[in-house]
Amino acid sequence: MEASLFDELDKDKKIINDKYTIDELFKRSLNYKSSADFTKFFNFIASFNHYSRYNTMLVYIQNPEVTFFGGSSFWQNRNRTINIEAKPLLILCPNGPMMCVYDIYDTSGKQSVQDFLNEGSGATGIKGFISQKLYDDILKSVTNWGLKVIFKPLSFFHGGYITNIISGRLEIVLNENATKEENFSVLIHELAHLFLGHTGHKTLNHLYLKKTIKLSDKKLSKTAKELEAETVSFLLCSKIGLKTNASEYLAGYIKNEKDLDDFNFEFVIKTADKLENLFL
Repeated sequence: MEASLFDELDKDKKIINDKYTIDELFKRSLNYKSSADFTKFFNFIASFNHYSRYNTMLVYIQNPEVTFFGGSSFWQNRNRTINIEAKPLLILCPNGPMMCVYDIYDTSGKQSVQDFLNEGSGATGIKGFISQKLYDDILKSVTNWGLKVIFKPLSFFHGGYITNIISGRLEIVLNENATKEENFSVLIHELAHLFLGHTGHKTLNHLYLKKTIKLSDKKLSKTAKELEAETVSFLLCSKIGLKTNASEYLAGYIKNEKDLDDFNFEFVIKTADKLENLFL
């Protein structure tokens, strides 16, 4: 017998409630009171595209010193075996309740751990490449949602901005002299401001699909807004292989312990997932 609509709604509600408990769990379990700890966490989250951000959070809670993790089949496909004394870490499994993953230092193979890790290493700064098609597609998708994207000559220190509700129009301004990779990073940052509820807009309407998205409404300090928006941009840029200077950007905003008080880890990660589903 098929599950009823009410059963599905109850199931969805439980999933949402369970996910929101992560935010409280982080506040109790970890003490993120310095820019180094803050950026370390999100560098960790962005490093594991073969697992969901939610599962990566779970691994970090259990052991923030994990270097690179994967399940049994993940390591087997990379010609590595799990050591007998390996310590398993638990994550959620799509086809079951839980599964075990293991740090690379708990595996053995012909390739050294350092050589394996070096294959995926990268430097800081805006580095990497996105195709013209991806860039054009996201610009088209953004305009389909009623946002106007304008290119203007901006200073080196001003990558772009989004208008707020007071301006009476919804526009994202990008630097006409920037590369498409730099503008992509800024575009996601400004979209994050919108979807995180920083601009004061209530809804977003698709011009052709007759769809409406209800936007969040959050009253935060400028510091908290920038931390949230740049973190979303960092996560999505990392997802497609762009290396940004987000760590330095974020560290510049975190001046004292109170700067992270309003930062909601769970909401930021859920917003990154939402933007990825809508525009990428």
